[in-house]
Amino acid sequence: MLIIGLTGSIATGKSTVSHILSSPPHSLPIIDADHLAHAVVLPGTPAYRQIIAQFASTTPNLLHDAATDPINSPHGASINRRVLGQRVFGTSDENKRDIKILNGIVHPAVRRAMAKQVLAAWLRGHWAAVLDVPLLFEGGLDVFCGVTLLVGTSPDVQLERLLKRDPHLARDDAERRIASQMSLLRKKEMADVVVWNDGSKQELEAEVARFVQRMKGGRGWFWTVIMAGCWPVTATVVVWRLLGNWWHRRKLNERLRKQD
Repeated sequence: MLIIGLTGSIATGKSTVSHILSSPPHSLPIIDADHLAHAVVLPGTPAYRQIIAQFASTTPNLLHDAATDPINSPHGASINRRVLGQRVFGTSDENKRDIKILNGIVHPAVRRAMAKQVLAAWLRGHWAAVLDVPLLFEGGLDVFCGVTLLVGTSPDVQLERLLKRDPHLARDDAERRIASQMSLLRKKEMADVVVWNDGSKQELEAEVARFVQRMKGGRGWFWTVIMAGCWPVTATVVVWRLLGNWWHRRKLNERLRKQD
């Protein structure tokens, strides 16, 4: 089974591409990192307890009030993601430290949940599954993908869409959120395939369809049958691919460091 790593930056249209891939005629299973990131920090989970221990004492209103809590959980008040986002998003040294700590808590929990869903998709016989991950490269999850697909836009379009999506967000806050992420130019250098989302939805759908057709065209029936029916061969191919991806990522990182 091919694992497609789908990523982008905030407000570039990654969710739109995810919806296109999950809908007919493609109908691919989507493993949504944002959804899982919400699930793994629900009250009572290990990641929830770690975030409380790390940030609660220095972050006022980190937890929702009982009267306004959108999650009625017997395990405690849920985390106010807006407040936590204000704490960790930005370009200061403190912001960078905090986002690194938060990612160190959330990412491992999300990876475990993803692995379970990938296995389930393979057992159901899907030819491909999509890892929908905003921080695909930052979290090193591209190593586990057969191909990485980046959704990009021009900077002006990105900022305009972010402000339109969240009208309560100040322009300065929007710019800080964009700046806190890896740049699209850097992601473009790391991605296998890039689709640009500056045009219409119809143009985007056509680009996605061409991508899917190209991926399906490279998967002959013989290897599909072998991979589905012979676990030792499957395990060998998976290990070989992971090692190849790791080596490719290592050499790419070295080249990018030299450019910096």
